[in-house]
Amino acid sequence: MNTMACRAVAQAGLSAATASADDEGAWPLLLVAGWLTTAADLTLEQTLLDSLV
Repeated sequence: MNTMACRAVAQAGLSAATASADDEGAWPLLLVAGWLTTAADLTLEQTLLDSLV
């Protein structure tokens, strides 16, 4: 898997741990969603690039 996508998933995990400990509202959960979306986008991009070669 793409190294950048793995890092994005790791960041999502760190954000999720922080989000579950916070009582601040939706903002930490939006960070988790953003990192997971980034990982999905990077993986899809790599798959499309690999299919061109």
